[in-house]
Amino acid sequence: MKKIIAVLFAVAMVANEAYAFKAIGHQTIAAIAERHMTEKAKSEVQTILNADMTRHAMWLYSLRKNPQLAHTQQWQYATLNAEGKSVTTYENDAVVVLERAVEVLCNRKNESDSLVQAALRTVVQVVGDIHNPANIRIEGNEATKGFNFTLYAITKGSSAGENLVKRKNSWHAMWHNYTNRHDIFSPQYYASDIELCYGSKKAEYEKGTPRFWAENVGEDVVRCLEVIYPDAMLKTEIAHRYEAIHDKCMAKAGYRLAALLNSIFK
Repeated sequence: MKKIIAVLFAVAMVANEAYAFKAIGHQTIAAIAERHMTEKAKSEVQTILNADMTRHAMWLYSLRKNPQLAHTQQWQYATLNAEGKSVTTYENDAVVVLERAVEVLCNRKNESDSLVQAALRTVVQVVGDIHNPANIRIEGNEATKGFNFTLYAITKGSSAGENLVKRKNSWHAMWHNYTNRHDIFSPQYYASDIELCYGSKKAEYEKGTPRFWAENVGEDVVRCLEVIYPDAMLKTEIAHRYEAIHDKCMAKAGYRLAALLNSIFK
């Protein structure tokens, strides 16, 4: 724990230089959370951040150009054991980082304002990170570290024939590219779209702890890897079906972030 706190102190020292890059996925998760936070939690968060959460949803990424903080790149990955359980104590694991940041927030009266702000910013981003299937790693399953596969589509050619169009893709790029398709949306609009599909599941989704959340996403990962696997050749239509899983994970992240902050700032 001491190491994580020390890193958060280092992060806090450069916090005022850290502006979030545009990232519709993380910002949408923050927008969903803000809709379901209590008035007290929203007020506390606004006071600590001096801004809404969407502005800070990707702030860690802007710090990683600093060599002293480059290891925070690992904070987006959650590792499960071979049985799909989160039991790690590795200090740079996303779940462990999240737990330590929550400890800072729960003990905020005894911590500096800059450390509390860094911890809150970390919570906002890392809850989103552990809900991206590309960030879940399962011991003994090398595919979860990333792999390449091929997408293909049959298109009409200029003549009477058809063309087979193939393009390389990767496990990580597939999940990240789903949000790129929504860059024309505002986070608030995208949040409305996702809630329209998954709002009825809110009570179910917001339960559990960060370790359970990572395990829950891991279950989706295992199911996906039954179809998408190293060197597979898939129709683009098949890959597009997984966008629903991506959006479901974003809904879970938003509701769970709200529930976590409500419990901290009750």
